Amino acid sequence: MKRIVCLSIAVLLAASANAAEPPSDEEQILKLEDDWVRALEKHDREGLSKILAPEFTFIEPDGTIKNWEKYLADRSSHEAETESFQNDELNVQVFGNSALASGLAKITERRHGMRYRLTLRWKELWLKNSGRWQVFASQATAVNPNWDAPFIVPE
Repeated sequence: MKRIVCLSIAVLLAASANAAEPPSDEEQILKLEDDWVRALEKHDREGLSKILAPEFTFIEPDGTIKNWEKYLADRSSHEAETESFQNDELNVQVFGNSALASGLAKITERRHGMRYRLTLRWKELWLKNSGRWQVFASQATAVNPNWDAPFIVPE
C-alpha cells in the first residue's frame, strides 16, 4: 500500500511539473498582434475595441492622428478590403507593465476598385492594466525602398 501511495504522489508531482505555464507577457502581446490583424481583415470593431485602450491614438503614415473612435470607425468600415496582411520582424520588449512592440507590415488591399500594396514599419506602446494588455499608441511609417534623401541638410 505504501508503495502505491508513493507511486501515486510521484505521478501527481510529475504531472504538475509538466502542466502548461501561462503565456509570458511577450507571448500574450504577440497573440494580440495577430488578433489585431485578424480583426482588421474582418472589419471586426468589437475585436479591435478589446485590443485598443480607450485613450488609443494612431499616427497614420501621412502624419494624421486618429483617436480610438475614428480609428475604429475607419478600420471597421468596408472602404478597404484586405487581401493579405503579414507582419514580419516582430519584436516585443517588456518593461514591467509596459511594452514596446514593433514590426514590418506587408499589406495588399483594394480601395475604390484599385489594388494597393503597402509596406509599413510600425511601433506600439502597450500597457498592462488589471492583468490585461492593451495598446495605447501606435505609429506606422511607409517604407520607401527608393528613398535617396540625404540625412544631412546643408546650411
